[in-house]
Amino acid sequence: MTTPADPSSRIAFRLSRLERQNHQLRRLALAGLCLLPLGLAAFATGRSAPVVQAERIELVTASGTRQAVLSADTAGVNLTLVDREGRPVTGMRLSNDSKLTLLDSQGKEVATLGGPSVRHLVQ
Repeated sequence: MTTPADPSSRIAFRLSRLERQNHQLRRLALAGLCLLPLGLAAFATGRSAPVVQAERIELVTASGTRQAVLSADTAGVNLTLVDREGRPVTGMRLSNDSKLTLLDSQGKEVATLGGPSVRHLVQ
């Protein structure tokens, strides 16, 4: 767009351009004001639960490769570390009878800490 040569035409041209810009800014401000209550409502009603519950959690790298699996069942809690192919490498199991067991890649017990019952040191 070229500007007119005479001063009164230039003023009219600039005034017309300012009016268009003002109209665009008004529409943008109105749209923003309409969306603001929706955004606030989403934050007010989108409260997260204070507890995350899952039967199994898989820890993965940024590329999606699984590295560990945390699971729970009636026997206790299990943490299994896996290799690049997804095969178990080692694991730990914390059982309900206060026993921590280290497992090898076949799931066999390698070492155990704790015992079948918990005793206080003062007893």
